[in-house]
Amino acid sequence: MATGADAAAPDRRVAVFDLDGTLLRGDTTAEFIRGLILGSPLRFTAALVTGPVLVPFFFLPFARRYAITVLLWIATFGLPPERFQARLERFAVAHAAEANRIPVVLDRLHAHLAAGDRVVIATGCADWLARAICRALGLDTVEVMAARLQQGRRCVRPSRDCAMWDALPTSARAFSFGVEKVRRLAAAGIAIPVACAYTDSLTDLPLLLAATERFVVDPRPRRLRRIRGRAGPGCVALRSRR
Repeated sequence: MATGADAAAPDRRVAVFDLDGTLLRGDTTAEFIRGLILGSPLRFTAALVTGPVLVPFFFLPFARRYAITVLLWIATFGLPPERFQARLERFAVAHAAEANRIPVVLDRLHAHLAAGDRVVIATGCADWLARAICRALGLDTVEVMAARLQQGRRCVRPSRDCAMWDALPTSARAFSFGVEKVRRLAAAGIAIPVACAYTDSLTDLPLLLAATERFVVDPRPRRLRRIRGRAGPGCVALRSRR
């Protein structure tokens, strides 16, 4: 929700940034899940068994969220909270390494902060994962709007060796995909249109349409044409320095 300072400054500019492919290269959630699954023969086998059923859902934007939730369940099953947190922090540091950053967009984010703008990172990955990445990027104070996952069920017979831990994600409370990003911005008291939106994804077209200034990161020519066909020719392409 908006803070008292935000409410006191209704004219404060708002800049919204996607995370994957915008601030960092790669798919944060997929890479985190892959590392956990490949690190356990049991989880790897479970992923192989469920894979043929889940793969089609990744090509359907409205269903992808549920496939990710199932894979998160498989990837975190049996991990005690302290081990999970340690792996999460190690992954965040490695994923946010200098070589994986997109400086042209991060520079713009820092420029918005220096100008006193309200900066929001709106991403489809899990809240705890997005916040760990932001800590690794030194963006602890930036607002994060990410997927909030429901806590898992407790074991029928609780014990110290219980394989199911209390924070196991099993279903979703709130997501941040497509038009849901715009809805959540409005629910947080942010006036639409926002000043600026940055993304690399066609899925974020509703977010671009909800911004006065629109930026697309490293788009291929065909994607840029499609986005400009919907969001207007004024949509600016930002190119990263590789």
